[in-house]
Amino acid sequence: MSSQSVDQSLTSREVLRLEGSRQEARREEMALEAPCEIRLEGRSFVLLMASPADLAALARGFCLSEGLVARPGQVRGVTLGSGEIPGLGPVHWADVTMEAGLARKARARRVAPAATSCGLCGLESFRDLAGGIAPVGSSLGVDLSVIQQQFKDMEQGQHLYRRTGAAHAAALGSPEGRLLCLGEDVGRHNALDKALGMALEQGLDPGQCLCTISGRISMEMALKAGRAGLPLLASVSAATALGQSLGRALGVTLVGFARQERATVYSHPHRVLIQGRPLAAG
Repeated sequence: MSSQSVDQSLTSREVLRLEGSRQEARREEMALEAPCEIRLEGRSFVLLMASPADLAALARGFCLSEGLVARPGQVRGVTLGSGEIPGLGPVHWADVTMEAGLARKARARRVAPAATSCGLCGLESFRDLAGGIAPVGSSLGVDLSVIQQQFKDMEQGQHLYRRTGAAHAAALGSPEGRLLCLGEDVGRHNALDKALGMALEQGLDPGQCLCTISGRISMEMALKAGRAGLPLLASVSAATALGQSLGRALGVTLVGFARQERATVYSHPHRVLIQGRPLAAG
């Protein structure tokens, strides 16, 4: 996240700090959380609560990770806007221009509003989970040491978190160990979408990237990875049981607790390399 993006996502407020028996009134930086409406061809599609920065990347990534588009080029452009609601404060929107017919198809699929990017928007039934998503077929292989180093690099780039303690992060990197893009947001789903959107803006192929995230690998994060074609999703935390099931079904390698000298591989271990050699299936 750039310094400008961090500044757009911050405010300062009066708080009361307690340390033992000592009290101190002070002013502290806090992460902003604002309504962000994603529109498709001028019509509202979903309202997210998000950090109000990198919203064009958020919209692009959301369209890919929620299956509204199948290819990056199907998003033709994003127009940003903002306003003010008395008593609430600033509100923002990102209006996505799409390939002909896709906006209408997305609106027809969606059956319920959502307050956050949850991975379930538009599903008519739990039977729809993973339905219609082709398993990720990338032959990407990544050494465990590269995955662990990317977490260190991601941590160095988490400027919003360091200043507020109230933000998640997601980063995309190359199998050679280069950090390519990093998204921060008060929501972990939004952070992933921002990182994906930044990758698309740079013309990068998610199928050739590994992704590291700061939150757990839940069902909706595994779904987003599968829809976006990410071959490897790693977290400092664990995967849920349904997250693991979807990772297996969608062909996504899921790695948890991937810090220091340990890791837990939940699905498709062949993409994780130890000194250049792929892990055997357990």
